[in-house]
Amino acid sequence: MPIKKINKHPDFVVINTMKKANILVMYIAGAVLLVATILKSHQLLTEPILSEGFWESWEFFLIQIPLELGLAIWLLSGLFRKAAWLIATIAFAGFIAVTLQKALIGAESCGCFGTVHVNPWITLFAIDLPILLLLLVFRPVGCKLMPPPWPRPAHFFAVAIPTFILLPAMEIALIVNKPPMQTETYEVVDTAKWIAPKPTPLTTEINEPDLSVVPAEPTKEPNTESAAADVINVEQTDPVIEDAQWPMLEHIDIAQDLRSGIWVVLLYHFDCPDCAEAIPAYDRLYRSIRANEDIIRFAFVHLPPFDDSGDAGPVPADTVCALGKIDTGKMFYVETPLVVVIENGTVLGVWEGHAPGLDEILNAAFGG
Repeated sequence: MPIKKINKHPDFVVINTMKKANILVMYIAGAVLLVATILKSHQLLTEPILSEGFWESWEFFLIQIPLELGLAIWLLSGLFRKAAWLIATIAFAGFIAVTLQKALIGAESCGCFGTVHVNPWITLFAIDLPILLLLLVFRPVGCKLMPPPWPRPAHFFAVAIPTFILLPAMEIALIVNKPPMQTETYEVVDTAKWIAPKPTPLTTEINEPDLSVVPAEPTKEPNTESAAADVINVEQTDPVIEDAQWPMLEHIDIAQDLRSGIWVVLLYHFDCPDCAEAIPAYDRLYRSIRANEDIIRFAFVHLPPFDDSGDAGPVPADTVCALGKIDTGKMFYVETPLVVVIENGTVLGVWEGHAPGLDEILNAAFGG
């Protein structure tokens, strides 16, 4: 009986090794995408998404999550291997561009893994870049981009049918179960509600008696209540609204100081690039007007999460402004920098997402 010879040709060994390595790399890439999809879905179902643009919005997540999940299933299934490899290579190249941009601006998290915060530099050098390099090195040798050969029907339909059911079902679940804007543990800040409307003055309408009509001789004492109602009809168009305290004061550790006098309060996140520009500028501004510190004062209030190192972040070490923190009992979702002008705890003006200039601040504080 003839004995089959094992092909030990170097080219055969290299090709066989490349195929096995490619299968392993695509499994790794698919597993990473699957984990990222699960974590992002959890975030979308448990907390609101506050974004500065479309690419970080709730709507974009609704597009991104099914696409990443579909690619993860594709990579793990082994179907149309070369086409899946090509799409995965393009996808991870895009991930690298986004992660690098976030790393350069000093973002605290890459945002790839939902509520699990991972430093963008770690994601870049430990996940995205290594996977892209592995995909480029271990290509699907010997595979065609488009069939034939076609995959086995049982394999194809066993993957395709559950996937086409799962993706729309997940999309519907994410839309239907959108988290509320406020709960006991978090709140999406609506700054428009902080400024109480000015009270509308009472309007008084007086009906004067017609003196041309001579009344008949009275037979009984007049009803004083009805007479008063005929003479004066007071109509109140709007109730008088008393000045309301800024609701975030109860969460700030220096609230006692802020409740007295006029303050310019800048709320910031540690990794907010616009805050890093605005805070030093406000510090210099306050230094230039400190002679009038009894009239207007400045404070920087740190929003959680806080940096573990205790570093003050963008706040100068020798700042002359007051420093405070929001307690960690409740998470506030707000676009920073958030600048609020208050007088005795009442909001006079608010700017979300940018820091106003001195003229705008003075106009809000002193009415021009």
